[in-house]
Amino acid sequence: MCIAWALAAAPASADTLTLHFQDRPPYSAQQADGRVRGLVAEPATAALQRADIRFQWVLTPSQRQLSLIQDGTGLHCGIGWFRTAERAARGRFSAPLYQDQPLAALVRDDALQARSAAASDLLSQARLRLLVKDGYSYGPQLDALIASAPVPPLRTHVDPVQMAQMAQMLRSGRADWMIVAPEEAAVLGGPGLHLLRLSDAHAGPTRHLYCSNAVPAAWLARIDEALLAAAHDPARR
Repeated sequence: MCIAWALAAAPASADTLTLHFQDRPPYSAQQADGRVRGLVAEPATAALQRADIRFQWVLTPSQRQLSLIQDGTGLHCGIGWFRTAERAARGRFSAPLYQDQPLAALVRDDALQARSAAASDLLSQARLRLLVKDGYSYGPQLDALIASAPVPPLRTHVDPVQMAQMAQMLRSGRADWMIVAPEEAAVLGGPGLHLLRLSDAHAGPTRHLYCSNAVPAAWLARIDEALLAAAHDPARR
């Protein structure tokens, strides 16, 4: 089996899948040897190897990934995407690569002193300004709570890989809290901020390969088979 590891700009051949990623530890990050590792990158690599599908890694901003995938004409997949009905209508999702821990809140210390609270309670307090990434999904449960909140959130166009900028917006007083995956808290936290457990947060959302409709259904079936086999392998738990 021949796997294309290079983060190349050259066009892929007709039988090679282009696998798009972002440098977003701990989910995916390019290593010194050129390979891409992380909580979603490694399961994707293992599944594609097991499915005997050629692929190449390409570092691509999230909005560009969406454009390429939803155009539906090339062999493109992005790693680590949440499944939503809108996205599913314009592309194909694999079986889960990874399931996040329940989402939490990153809060400015002088805005709220607590270690646990319900997201519904935070959203009901007009004085607490929520900062969200525009166009980003936090999963069906929290998306619904945010949509029905009495005070609309402050939206930013910062790319998810630049969430440290959102944390800095909290420190500067432009907003009071943001929703984060606990896996990223160590990267985003620091002086003036603390992680708050959301007591009403459900199990974290699953992250998937999100693929163009041009990706053969037979390929996705093989990828899913590999992912499900790995999920039931006691040696990988």
